[in-house]
Amino acid sequence: MSPCNSANRIPMNPEPLRRFKIFETDEPDDALATLDRLYGKQKYDIKAPSTAFGPTSLSVANLSNLAWVRFKTSYDLTLEKEEPGPCFGLSFPTNGHWQLTLGSLSQFAISGLVGCIMPQDRAVKVFISEGECLSLMIPRSAIQEKLEALIGKPVIAPMEFEPIVDARTSSGGAMLHRSMDMVVQQLVEPDSPLSHPAVAARLEEFIIHILLHGQPHNYRDAITGERRAATPKQVRRAESFIQAHSGETIRLAQIAAAAGCSIRALQLAFRTFRDTTPMTLLKQARLARVHSELSRSDPGAVTVTEIATRYGFYNLGRFAREYRRSFGQSPSETLRLAFRPRPMA
Repeated sequence: MSPCNSANRIPMNPEPLRRFKIFETDEPDDALATLDRLYGKQKYDIKAPSTAFGPTSLSVANLSNLAWVRFKTSYDLTLEKEEPGPCFGLSFPTNGHWQLTLGSLSQFAISGLVGCIMPQDRAVKVFISEGECLSLMIPRSAIQEKLEALIGKPVIAPMEFEPIVDARTSSGGAMLHRSMDMVVQQLVEPDSPLSHPAVAARLEEFIIHILLHGQPHNYRDAITGERRAATPKQVRRAESFIQAHSGETIRLAQIAAAAGCSIRALQLAFRTFRDTTPMTLLKQARLARVHSELSRSDPGAVTVTEIATRYGFYNLGRFAREYRRSFGQSPSETLRLAFRPRPMA
């Protein structure tokens, strides 16, 4: 196996996720005990490259159900996990030399733009030589929920992803690589929009759909094979659900579940019977709620931004254009002109 090529390393902040550091220690036993506590019991073999052990650090940022993890070690470490954990781990090394063995597969190296996703049902053995890695931990249950919504039926057999994620040759791998880098750069800022629960939830959905549509797995044919549209009755159910819950953070999977069909079938039916999409209808319903609230609010007590973000509109420029297109005036005009205090008797 050849060492990682430094030309292929991920360009990012010199110490990503620094704000979310859980520990840093020069004592290997302390580091391994912390890893066991966080991720379950594992077997370890460690070797100092010199006469003394250097620091090991771990940073974890939790966004919705996802965890963004940076692990750095200054010594040679082999860890072996025989029991599957609750998450898929998508990893791109950023420094050092990494080698993995997945189940019965031969050992292979990962580096830079070539990462891996560790499967649920195979033993994992990792060798790290003075390395650093950025990982994304995705709960199996979250992926299964999205998959079942896409195919419209329960998932029986465990999911198995192709373990190699190559950002050089795969568009899905490239999107995952860029998305992980973007999130890490965003998390440098304490006031990042990613700290908002609604944004984090949409990011989770985005990442999982990239995995399901961009990374080969054993349910790929079931996803691409859905071609039957939902019925008009199911479309009406979806419309009722959207109207009733447009003031909440809801996802396409929830709308499809309420309608009683798969996501793809619902999208096909909306194009066929409504010439639109479920998410466009949801946006229109939210715009109507904003308009209603602006029309009866006191401009001295509330702002357009407060009301817009309450209903999931975070790009205020785009929101203002869509609002004017729908109601013929700007949101600020609605707030300023519609509120008429009653004169004193």
